[in-house]
Amino acid sequence: MEHASAFTPTVLQRWSRRENLLPAAFLVVLAAAGWGYTIYQARAMADMGEVGGLAVFLLGWAAMMVAMMLPATLPLILLYRTISRKRSGAAMRRVGVVALLAGYVVIWTAAGLPVYAYSLLMEGMSPILAALPGLLLIAGGVYQFTALKRGCHVRCSSPLFFLMQKWRPGATGALRLGVLHGFDCLGCCAGLMAGLVALGTMNIAWMLTAAATIFVEKTLPGSHRVARPLGVLMVAGGMWFLGTALSGGMTAM
Repeated sequence: MEHASAFTPTVLQRWSRRENLLPAAFLVVLAAAGWGYTIYQARAMADMGEVGGLAVFLLGWAAMMVAMMLPATLPLILLYRTISRKRSGAAMRRVGVVALLAGYVVIWTAAGLPVYAYSLLMEGMSPILAALPGLLLIAGGVYQFTALKRGCHVRCSSPLFFLMQKWRPGATGALRLGVLHGFDCLGCCAGLMAGLVALGTMNIAWMLTAAATIFVEKTLPGSHRVARPLGVLMVAGGMWFLGTALSGGMTAM
């Protein structure tokens, strides 16, 4: 790889130096703003009793993804910033960070489209659809055991390895990094997000639980061990929801 010497173990030490404190603080503030808007929209949706328009939903979904995902993505962003400092000027480095974030957020925003369709479907809450949350929770739990989940988690939780494999120069390269990392992150968190949608997308308690789990999975050593116990818990919860829905449907008949 061109300029492979930039990817040395010392990079892991440099990303936490003082030069990264201000960018890290800004990203934390951005995530906090995302939480603020998410809580506001959750309350607004509760008052209205409906999902609302697509644009409003996607704006809220994007804010929620920034709130939930950005803290766990911080190591990758700061590593990118440290490495790009050796290869380009300060202006280009800033553009690269913005482009990386843009690519990442675009992927997660697009992931909100099927969630919006599901929310519209569940708005009427027909008795026939009562089993869907349970089925979705079971599907999310089963996904935790798949090879796709494991592969995406390896790449998603190894920012230095990811940058070594996928690095390209310039703003276009940074945008590409953001998109690729977004796909890996989506593949890593798809089961958990399916569970969140099943339990209630705008439920703040579930969002905080999911955000904490994502942070653990993406940043702590040995976090791959979380996936299977969580999958078992999700499948068990989904079966309980499914059984409740089916028994309720039979009672209604």
